[in-house]
Amino acid sequence: MAENESNIAYLFKKLADGTASKEELAAYFELTKDNSLDDKITALMQAELKNNATPEIQDTERIDRVYNNIEAAIRVQQPAIKKSNYPFFKRWAAAAAILIVAGGLFYYSQNKPSKNNTQLVANDVAPGHQGATLTLANGKKIILTQAINGKLAKEAGVTITKTANGQLVYQVEGTTEVNKVNTLSTDNGETYKVQLPDGSEVWLNSASSLTYNTNLNENGKRMVSLTGEAYFQVAKDKAHPFIVHTEKQDVEVLGTHFNINSYKDEPAIATTLLEGSVKVTSGTYKQIIKPGEQAVNNGAGIKVAVVDADNITDWKDGDFNLNHVDFRVAMRKVARWYDVEVVYDKSVPEDIETGGWISRKQKLSAVLKFIESSGLVHFKVEGKKIYISK
Repeated sequence: MAENESNIAYLFKKLADGTASKEELAAYFELTKDNSLDDKITALMQAELKNNATPEIQDTERIDRVYNNIEAAIRVQQPAIKKSNYPFFKRWAAAAAILIVAGGLFYYSQNKPSKNNTQLVANDVAPGHQGATLTLANGKKIILTQAINGKLAKEAGVTITKTANGQLVYQVEGTTEVNKVNTLSTDNGETYKVQLPDGSEVWLNSASSLTYNTNLNENGKRMVSLTGEAYFQVAKDKAHPFIVHTEKQDVEVLGTHFNINSYKDEPAIATTLLEGSVKVTSGTYKQIIKPGEQAVNNGAGIKVAVVDADNITDWKDGDFNLNHVDFRVAMRKVARWYDVEVVYDKSVPEDIETGGWISRKQKLSAVLKFIESSGLVHFKVEGKKIYISK
């Protein structure tokens, strides 16, 4: 661990200065795959800015130079990245560049503070966290952030455990009973991960719920019901199809990775496939989609389009991917994660888009200042409300 931290510090310095060789660039991005180094990398970025910035205009020149060096590194490394690793590489490379630029803008604004930036910091909101409520078949509710690690309950031959890293795990032990239903639900500002009895894993986004039999089996099928948004990594079982039921559709798979967004405040249900194949059924409409495709169901039909999956699964990876995202869609993501209400002034256009990446671990003020740096909108925070004007 200590050796990796030393190596990442050395390589990051060369990356920021634009002196890294191809081999050193490859080594740097290989180390970024180690999630335990995330905090170290963020600290390196912040230190780089602090040590080299001054309250004069040269600050922005320094930021531009570091940003350009990272972009150059991306161009050098991109052809050598294997397709299977590219989404991860792209996320980290983009996040590196944006954290430096966002951090630089923050430093510059601190030295030349505006009334609006001061107001955003004064009314700041902490990011969301890992948390959920588990409702057992007998009606008992367990708030998982308060529950101790270890065995939580045993229902219908299934043991329910909370692991040390905060994951919920179901394990079948002996004969199981049917019609013992559990519900895992998250509030605004919460996410949670559950491993179902068949080994399938589900990441639940904010303001969402997943309902299922404790043994997962209904008439030979693996059945779950979803409201809100979740990412599914389904264990392969050709004999038992896995079906996700939402208010307007069913998604059937045998074993695959996919994301479903079924929030009631979104105009349609979006099913995005990353691996394998899925069948989306809504009334008489049926569509089979391939990896990289998204099925959008507005209740009047299902349309399929090729999409950038990174834009869809950003929340699972702890990011806001705002690149070419409808502004109001982006702000709904922000509102759910920070548990705030968004109020629009009439001056805000309906057809603007955001851009870039920023971590969901940042406080609300950092995210809003990052979006505001585009010059498209201005924010004011009062309590739990964000007021947006042109």
